[in-house]
Amino acid sequence: MKTMKKILALALAGVMALALLTGCGTGSSASHKSIAKAMADYDNSLHRKTTITCTSSAVLDAKLQELAADPIFEAVVKAVYNGQSPTISSVAVPANKVVYLYCGKYDKDAGMQAINLNARRPACANTYPAGSIPPSLADERQIGLITTSFTDTNGKKVKVRFAVVVSDYPNP
Repeated sequence: MKTMKKILALALAGVMALALLTGCGTGSSASHKSIAKAMADYDNSLHRKTTITCTSSAVLDAKLQELAADPIFEAVVKAVYNGQSPTISSVAVPANKVVYLYCGKYDKDAGMQAINLNARRPACANTYPAGSIPPSLADERQIGLITTSFTDTNGKKVKVRFAVVVSDYPNP
């Protein structure tokens, strides 16, 4: 009977250990979908709304991959990261859309990534008259993401997530 209790206790300990491990993540990076959700949650809490949605866009992801091949892309990433508005060709921004660029330190956690992306002022890619307020994003948004890096003034590589958020112009 004692042996049976020991075997049962060992089996129970093994099951409990496995149950603890099932909650552990794989250590991989947050998905674009989870970051999009976290960005929507962040903006909803910031604007005291519940209507803002962000949808991960494979089309925008692919466009960012294409743009990243251009040597000037690093300068754009660095400018947005440092809170500056980069010069962007008006051809790259659709006339009927509002486009904002975000850049923040890379993080594997989607919630922390959303906070990092919003830690700096995003750059509005749309042209608007000097001295006026840039256009606002509508509640329904699409987001494209890319993990990239740039070299800071000390010569160190800074790993970041760069995001483009696109929406229609909001209804008045």
